[in-house]
Amino acid sequence: MLSNNDSQQIKINQRWLDLIRALGAFLVVVAHSNVFFQGKGWGPSSEFYFGMTRSAVPLFFMASGYLLLSKNETLIDFFRKRLSKLLVPFVVWSVVYLIWKEEGFGKSIYSIVWAYIIRIANRPSEQHLWFLYEIFGLYLFTPILRLYLQKAKKLDLYYFLAAWFILIPFVFFLREFTPINLGLSYPFLGGYIGYFLFGHFAGRFLENPNKRIAWIFYILGSLITVSGLWYRALYHVKSQYYEEYLSMNVVIMSWSLFVLLKDIQISDRLYKFIIPLKNTSFGVYLVHMIVITELFTREPLSILTKIGSGAYIPFILGLIGFIVSFIVVYILQKIPILKNIVPA
Repeated sequence: MLSNNDSQQIKINQRWLDLIRALGAFLVVVAHSNVFFQGKGWGPSSEFYFGMTRSAVPLFFMASGYLLLSKNETLIDFFRKRLSKLLVPFVVWSVVYLIWKEEGFGKSIYSIVWAYIIRIANRPSEQHLWFLYEIFGLYLFTPILRLYLQKAKKLDLYYFLAAWFILIPFVFFLREFTPINLGLSYPFLGGYIGYFLFGHFAGRFLENPNKRIAWIFYILGSLITVSGLWYRALYHVKSQYYEEYLSMNVVIMSWSLFVLLKDIQISDRLYKFIIPLKNTSFGVYLVHMIVITELFTREPLSILTKIGSGAYIPFILGLIGFIVSFIVVYILQKIPILKNIVPA
């Protein structure tokens, strides 16, 4: 059993993880607020800010993998803890976004309820809620992954991550830019499991990562991402490869950023600032699309989307959207009935 001092030390050593959660939420809001900017320098600046935020959701996947895959708990305990924090927000916010968009209005209550059930079962009711569908799938697979990881050594994880990188991001690259389309079937390696497992791998085996190498890969991944987006915008290329979370450039960018942030030393003073941001990060992710849409499509803030320079206005829009989203979630968390829809 851990002593109080040991437990306190673990919390201090994991402050970087809370920073990742807060940063991920902020980057998501910046990415989506950027869409509203139509002012001077819109094209290049839009692609730059959008490109630099592509690590946001991967950071959430990796943080979840770090937290969940090393725990030892029963199946009942695992699903009771996770579903209680995920299922209620998933259902509530899926319905909230459908109501907000006035989908199904004008029909009978029975028709609306049935239409909402079918709609939510088929696809997210708002674009950013796709993350909840993916994390549900990873949660279902987590108990199986834990059994593998109990026996897995460092080389085993190298193999798993290398196989995933080759068969998912690299094959994605081949399909996008070459006539090669690998015919192998490997659904068990699909999706975002590579991010999920990398979070665990970095936490378990990368005790003193080489930050210089991580910086090189992060800069390289970022340059490729932003340059690819600029090229697409300049020549009106239809490909969405460079912005995809499973593209090679975004995977490299995200893995290296996670390594750079891992074990970063955070002072007590700074951590006091991070704690409320961490506690509201999931809620901010859930509510921000309504917040920024209502803010930046209505006066007086709608004028911000058309003035100033693209060098700084997109960032300001993201900052405003994040602050207002934070305030909304902070208030909701203080209301007993509503705090469960924006869990800390």
